[in-house]
Amino acid sequence: MKCPQCQAKLIEVPTMEGPQLDVCPNAHGLWLDPAEINLFVEDYRSLTAEVGQSATPTGSPLAPCPRCARPMEHHPVGDTTVMLCAACHGWWLAQGTLTQLNCRHSGVGAPIQLDEPAFYSRASRKAAASPQAAAPGLGRRPGDAGSAGIWVWALIGVMAFMIGGILLWSGIRQYLPGAQWVRRPDDMFFYQVGGVVGGVGLFGYGFVLNRKKRLIESIPTSPIRALAVGLVKVAGAAQPIEGLLEAPFSRTPCVLYSCHVEERQGSGKHQRWVTTAKGVSEQPFSIQDQTGAVMVVPFDAELVMRVDRSYRTNWLGSLPANAEAGLTRLGVSTSSWSLNNPMRCSESYILPGEVIYVLGTAQDNPLGHASFDNATRLYLGSSRDEPFIISDRSEQELLSQLGWKTKATLYGGPALTVACWYAILKFYLVTGP
Repeated sequence: MKCPQCQAKLIEVPTMEGPQLDVCPNAHGLWLDPAEINLFVEDYRSLTAEVGQSATPTGSPLAPCPRCARPMEHHPVGDTTVMLCAACHGWWLAQGTLTQLNCRHSGVGAPIQLDEPAFYSRASRKAAASPQAAAPGLGRRPGDAGSAGIWVWALIGVMAFMIGGILLWSGIRQYLPGAQWVRRPDDMFFYQVGGVVGGVGLFGYGFVLNRKKRLIESIPTSPIRALAVGLVKVAGAAQPIEGLLEAPFSRTPCVLYSCHVEERQGSGKHQRWVTTAKGVSEQPFSIQDQTGAVMVVPFDAELVMRVDRSYRTNWLGSLPANAEAGLTRLGVSTSSWSLNNPMRCSESYILPGEVIYVLGTAQDNPLGHASFDNATRLYLGSSRDEPFIISDRSEQELLSQLGWKTKATLYGGPALTVACWYAILKFYLVTGP
């Protein structure tokens, strides 16, 4: 983005209030995305009302919007003037205007202290330290750094696979020309073949987990009042919108739940737990912090939640009455149960007022109305290209879990492949004259 007055590239400056401001390094003004004004003006409702009543002065030059280049409208507010873009709803404030608005519309909510001159000072120092950052056409978009990192890791992974594959194939060609089967392939042989393929898959999955971990680390937690459209990370208390739900088995009042039903199938060493039913509530709820609230639509979300209740059939092959009633409500038949096929059920839920963590895409609410209040203007939901995580764990716990899973898959996958391939060569093949 460029300054509408001098066309210099705007410099991103982090603030204590939450968002990164786009500031002109020549101190001509700064740009605020929709809803960011809320963090710098205490009584932003009276400000928006005053702006809505004002009109563009006749004959005033219309400066281009830094974001979309469309002409911005001038609106007088007290002794100053703000410029608004009707297309992207952003604010361009000349130097000193933000301070005047903060003083004029104060007195509601927590006092907001800001040091506007410090924004321009930091932008100037940042531009001087990196002259190319202020040059037109040489700046990066906000997502470019993360995208570049992902491609670097992907390239490293591909190269590692290629080098490993070449070395492995060279060894096979030297070993197999005179190789003969020691014994016919059996179940264990196919398990080992599956281990070779599974190890490669685990290694690839490790890069997926690593990307998710780095993405979470790179996105700062945003105050809800300052949310803008795009991938965001928020933390706050979960609250119902349309009334409380009931967890399917325990009937605990909650705002979100998930349930899992499994049956043990097979016999002997081939026994395994098979999922027979699972479900997640899809009723929207809200997440609220000290600055505001926003709706969360949990459809297609990845839930990282602790198991709150679990039930299992006893030695008579029966479940507690509340668990059986929950299965009936879910439409799961209990007629096929037996002592040889035990069942287990589990549920996780988020209680009203419980602090949760959400990483998702903030999107315009089609059922909302034009407003500066994120509770009606936006909602958090799924996106085809970005992760959507709802968790009752803290960010530190989530990152710790992703960290050990990433290491386990990146190191364990190749180890599994090598071990299984070695077992195949040792127990099923032998070289001979």
